[in-house]
Amino acid sequence: MSGTLANVKLESLIKAPALWSPGAYQGRYTAGNLHEYINGGAERYLGYGFREFYMREYLGGTRGESRIIVELYRMDVPANAYGIFSSDRAGENPGSLGAEAALGEYLLQFCQGEFFVRVLDVDLAGNLKPELIEFGRLISSALPPPAKDDVPELAGRLPSKGLIHQSLVYFHTQNSLNSLIYLGEENILGLGPRVEAVSAEYQPDPRFPEAVVRVVLVCYNDEKSCSRGFDNLLKNKPRLPSDQGRALTHIGRSGRELLLVFGKAAGDWPVWLEAGVWEVR
Repeated sequence: MSGTLANVKLESLIKAPALWSPGAYQGRYTAGNLHEYINGGAERYLGYGFREFYMREYLGGTRGESRIIVELYRMDVPANAYGIFSSDRAGENPGSLGAEAALGEYLLQFCQGEFFVRVLDVDLAGNLKPELIEFGRLISSALPPPAKDDVPELAGRLPSKGLIHQSLVYFHTQNSLNSLIYLGEENILGLGPRVEAVSAEYQPDPRFPEAVVRVVLVCYNDEKSCSRGFDNLLKNKPRLPSDQGRALTHIGRSGRELLLVFGKAAGDWPVWLEAGVWEVR
């Protein structure tokens, strides 16, 4: 956690542009009551080391009739702020904002340090993109500058060729994995807070854009844990989804890392499995 902001109240980090003033709607939440604000979705945040959260409504705009809600989340480490951002990113990168950012029609999201920020056009008017970005830039300027380790090293380990960037997700838990590719309720891979994982979708052959493959790379703390996950996965493979496009087609192990490929692509893709580093099943 950034030492300079460890004891700073989240509300003091939210800055509003001119013509915008705080509304009555606000709230502060911790792990114990986050479900009151995110009904049914709190577990996803808790799986990323959630610490605290503050939200505030703002009223204003050129006619004073618009509403924007700012949500500021503090996670335990920058990697987990990136993780929660990556788990639901949507939109285009507005550029020069946070470590990574995404801007949709009604929502700006970005991560920076141990903070995850959402700026929402509440009324879904669709004409407040400049205001969403202005809020974002002011808040970003109140946070520590983006750093290299804001994005976890594992997120850059997957090959870039054919990668669908918006599909790249960094995570730790079975709950997160099941939102990407459902493997059942049993935690057969031994995922948890101390296990890092990343997943992404690929279009291996641009001639066949509908042929999408999902890759999951899991990094354990030690080789013994990796071997246990590998063996457990092989044992349970007959029970895993077998639908076309979701079937587990490759399993690779190398040291502390386990690689899973779901879906079948033409040719010898994924070629990195053929490099002789991985034990492939």
